[in-house]
Amino acid sequence: MEYLEQSLSDLFTDLHMSGLWPDEKAISDSILLFPAADILSAYHTAKVRGPVDLKAFYAAHFRPVAAHETAYHTNPDHSPKQHLAAIWPHLIRPADDPAERSSRFALPHPYVVVGGRFQEAYYWDSYFTQLGLLKSGQIAQVRDMLENFAYAIREIGHIPNGFRSYFLTRAQPPFFAQMVQDYGRTTGDLAGAYARYLPEMQREYRYFIDTPHNHNGLARYWDAASGPRIEMYGTDLEAAHKGVPDGYFRHLRAACESGWDFSARWLTDPMDLTTIRTCDLWAVDLNCLLLRYEEILAEASGDPSYSAAASQRRAAISHRFYSTETGYFHDVLIADGKPNLLTTAAGMFPLFAGAATQAQAETAARWMEKHLLASGGLLTTDITSGQQWDSPNGWAPLQWIAVQGLRRYGLHDLAETLRLRWLATCDAVFAASGKFVEKYNVLNPLAPSSGGEYALQDGFGWSNGVYLDLAD
Repeated sequence: MEYLEQSLSDLFTDLHMSGLWPDEKAISDSILLFPAADILSAYHTAKVRGPVDLKAFYAAHFRPVAAHETAYHTNPDHSPKQHLAAIWPHLIRPADDPAERSSRFALPHPYVVVGGRFQEAYYWDSYFTQLGLLKSGQIAQVRDMLENFAYAIREIGHIPNGFRSYFLTRAQPPFFAQMVQDYGRTTGDLAGAYARYLPEMQREYRYFIDTPHNHNGLARYWDAASGPRIEMYGTDLEAAHKGVPDGYFRHLRAACESGWDFSARWLTDPMDLTTIRTCDLWAVDLNCLLLRYEEILAEASGDPSYSAAASQRRAAISHRFYSTETGYFHDVLIADGKPNLLTTAAGMFPLFAGAATQAQAETAARWMEKHLLASGGLLTTDITSGQQWDSPNGWAPLQWIAVQGLRRYGLHDLAETLRLRWLATCDAVFAASGKFVEKYNVLNPLAPSSGGEYALQDGFGWSNGVYLDLAD
């Protein structure tokens, strides 16, 4: 595993700042054909002679990461389920070669990539991918996924955002305990699954609870690093040169840990990314996932301290994250302890986690139906900002969370409406393109979704998994 920004020094910067690569992540993910020191020496020698043709130099010293799934062509006679059964093998990668010179964090077992520009495993994506793998009977692949995640926890103390060196300073929404629980229930050996992974579950839980940025029992998203993101190095350096507020990059990185990169949810001005303030908010979804973690650890370990922590967190979510003004759940401003009254799909996590009272769940469902339910599914927020985690986009994991939350509180009619609208959106896009994609336009399903720092990706792990689970 290479820390390319360090070992390639000014060459890494020059590649990112050149503007020659439409997607900077391709630079940060490149495979080095020679030792980094030799490549850097060759670059410095070439610079002495005059201007360097960076494209030619790159081609002679690096190899880009291939997206194998792009070789798959949809069979026009296939139904969506048949398509997904056929594409799974194209998203599975073998165990990594630890000797590879790249930013890849080498995993000891086969794993599923997301697809497109994301040619590595990602944390919270994998939970929703696992839903589809379990529905498809691919138990061995799920076991490999859990083994890889347990290995990461043992090696670095948590499961990273993604398995690249530049992602190791942050995690993502913590679903590992739920992955273990789902695997154990599916295999019929829940006790065995708990026994095998309990140490890793406990250690990851402590990562979220004990880090210095959390206090009062509540949690916010965070990143241990505070500089420009390595995967988008040129973009962030340009922003720094123009001038950004203090703490900007940590807020940016924390939003990446949330998975919502980026959204009006984190901004004081929805049209201005420099107003991002992720670290200034107790995140409703994160605290709900930690509640689920505490409940599972209590079940797996028999330790009553986890049950006590879960009771305290459940009460805090119901009391502090719920607004009587909207009847909905929101993130909480750390400075004054009041809900940040932006309507987002994250407000459905308390229903998923069972943190709402029945009355709160019913008012939250009504508010969601009025402000976020669209013809094609659930909007991420009701704000059109140009960011990808805002209107008009809908994302598979948020649809699934909302459906499960509504079902938990007996709100089956609304759950079924949302489920059918989302499946219809996926079916319509598949019929038109032969693809499952990263995100969908739920206001106009046949119009492409947009926004963010890169083009719409297909593949796509969590869309595949959620479709298979909700279509069953």
